[in-house]
Amino acid sequence: MRHLTLAALAAIAAACSPPSGATGEAAAQNAGGGEAAYIAGCVSELTAQNPQARQWAPDECRQRWQLIVAAGPLAEAILASAAGTPPSGNRLGADISVQSDRAARTVMFSWQATGALIPYDAAGALRQRGADVAMIGCSQLGVGEFSKAYQVTPRTGAPFQISVYDRSAPIANSESFYNVTVSLNGQVQTLAQLRTDGMEWAETCPY
Repeated sequence: MRHLTLAALAAIAAACSPPSGATGEAAAQNAGGGEAAYIAGCVSELTAQNPQARQWAPDECRQRWQLIVAAGPLAEAILASAAGTPPSGNRLGADISVQSDRAARTVMFSWQATGALIPYDAAGALRQRGADVAMIGCSQLGVGEFSKAYQVTPRTGAPFQISVYDRSAPIANSESFYNVTVSLNGQVQTLAQLRTDGMEWAETCPY
């Protein structure tokens, strides 16, 4: 199992944090119970699936928490976009590009790097901010390559859909991608509707 170091993730979180106000971690602590509550729930879930996971689950869950912290500014921008205030520029922090499509009524946040592990968990960061995030469907496109669709129901406001494409670099000199598209048309697809695109969609991802 490959992991990002805590120091590297902390640096990413700092680079993507907004210049003022609460950091991604502070916002998550305030809304979602914070690191201790998340790790306790994560360890419980993993050990329920596999009792032997108790030996490695705490470290795994701490790594997952760092992805959530790093995705804090991204989650805030997603919620703001769904509420009608998308980012005004084409960058979010140093690493994420922003593209608004008024005709399609979407906002896409994109990250890519060569030979790197994906440093964000937008769905987890949204949950830490009080949103209910439910997977609609998942399509595996290749090894370590997925398209995922989620319904997001924020604490205030109407449900909306995000579509996540992620690809972890299979070798050191290939590209990793993490793209989150926010739908602003007020519609949320069903699994049956996802399956009309010709791809193989399942209710959950295989891993």
